[in-house]
Amino acid sequence: MTCCPLLPAELSIAGLAWSVLGTAAATEWSCAKPVEIEHGHVEHLVRYHCDPYYWLRSSGDGTYKCDESQVWVSPEAVKHVPVCEPVCGKPKNHPPRQIQGITGGMLAQKGSFPWQGWMVTRHNLTVRATLISDQWLLNTSRNVYLNIHSENATLEEIAPTLQLFLGSREQPNLGIERIVLHPSYPQAVDLALLKLKVLLGEEVKRICLAQNGYVHPGQVGYISGWGCSATFGFPDRLKYVMLLVAETEQCWEYYSAQNVSYWVQPILGNDTFCMSELREDTCYGDAGGAFAVQDPDDDTWYAGGIVSYDKICTAAKYGVDVKHVLAWVKETVAAG
Repeated sequence: MTCCPLLPAELSIAGLAWSVLGTAAATEWSCAKPVEIEHGHVEHLVRYHCDPYYWLRSSGDGTYKCDESQVWVSPEAVKHVPVCEPVCGKPKNHPPRQIQGITGGMLAQKGSFPWQGWMVTRHNLTVRATLISDQWLLNTSRNVYLNIHSENATLEEIAPTLQLFLGSREQPNLGIERIVLHPSYPQAVDLALLKLKVLLGEEVKRICLAQNGYVHPGQVGYISGWGCSATFGFPDRLKYVMLLVAETEQCWEYYSAQNVSYWVQPILGNDTFCMSELREDTCYGDAGGAFAVQDPDDDTWYAGGIVSYDKICTAAKYGVDVKHVLAWVKETVAAG
C-alpha cells in the first residue's frame, strides 16, 4: 500500500506523523510538515484503531510507517492492512452460578447473554439463534423449516418470512439475507447458518466458537432463552439455566424409551451430545441457542454446542457439538 493517500480507516497520530485521516464519518485534516531537526530525522507514522466492540488483528500494535519506497509497512515489515474483528465471548454482566431450569428460571441481567437472538417464524413461532459474528448466526435447520409454506419451499423463499431480533425486544427486525444448511442435514447434523448485517453494542455481541473440547460428561454450561414454560406461556424476560453434559449412553436410552409418535425424533450421532440430569430444564422454543461455556483460563465464553429441537419441556436435551462442525462454519463464513 502506498503512503499517499492514507488508507481510509480510523488513524491517529503516532510519533511525528504529519497527516492523518479520521473515521469514514469524519472530515480530513492535516498538519504542516514538521520541522527537521539537526542530527535527527522525522518518521511518518500512522496507527490503526478499531471501533468499539471490535479488536485489531495485526502483527503488531497497528502502527505503520512510510518506508523509502513510499509504502506503508509495519515494524514487522508487513504491508497488508490489519483487520478489525468483532470481540467475542465478553458479556457486560456474568450470570451468577446457580442451577435452576429456564422453565422456573433465573432472570438474566442485561448484557449477560449478548449473543442470544430470537427468531419468529411465519406463524409467530418463537425460537432461538446464536450470534457468532457481525454477519452470521447459528441456528438449527429444523427451526428454519418450522411452519413453511410448503414442503417444496426453497431457502430463498423461506428467508424473507423469518424475523430475527437481537438485544432487547424493542430492537427492529433484522432481515435474513441467506440461509445455509449443514450438508449432512437432515440425516445427521441439525444445523444452519443465517447471514445478515448486525450492529454490535453492549447487548449485542458474538460468542466465541469452541476450539477446544468443551463438551464432555460433567462439563457445566449455560443455556439462555425465552422458551415456553410447562404451562406453555412465553416469558417477557430472558432466562437461563446451568446444565451438565450427560453420558451419551444415558441420553440415547432416555430418548429411545419415549413414544416416537408423540416426540420429534432427535437426530443423535457422532456430532451430538446430551445435557442435564433427567429432570425438567429447557423447554420448547429454546432450540438454536448456545450451550455456553466460560473458560476460566481466559475468562471468555465459548459456544460448546447449539441446542437442538424436541417437542415439549423434557428432562433430556441434546445439541450439536460446535467443535465437530467448526471447519464447515469457518468455510461457509469465509465464502460469504
